Amino acid sequence: MQSQIVCSGCRSVLLYPRGATNVCCAFCNALTPVPPPQLPPPGMDMAQLICGGCRTLLMYTRGATSVRCSCCHTVNLAPVSNVAHVNCGNCRTTLMYPYGAPSVKCAVCHYITNVNVSIPESLFIF
Repeated sequence: MQSQIVCSGCRSVLLYPRGATNVCCAFCNALTPVPPPQLPPPGMDMAQLICGGCRTLLMYTRGATSVRCSCCHTVNLAPVSNVAHVNCGNCRTTLMYPYGAPSVKCAVCHYITNVNVSIPESLFIF
């Protein structure tokens, strides 16, 4: 699978194979270093969408309302997801469940994990 990066010399979009450390631009011969892949911090639920401007696959934090493409700077509206994720309380398998469900049953070990729904403080009425 190929990834994209913007040339550090002429700002052209360059395609490169996953795992490459540098990309040489065919237009200006500039050598652009490829940043190492970053993993999201624990507990950070990520989602993906395709940029409407340049068709690049974008990764963003779930819950964001819009995502700006780093290649073409198009602002993309993020779809609202009705699915959440939780790890099984017994076997740690990642489970998907509809938002609002009080619990989810693991298809692997049949353990029922309670879903802790936190309510933002801004919604509390004093």
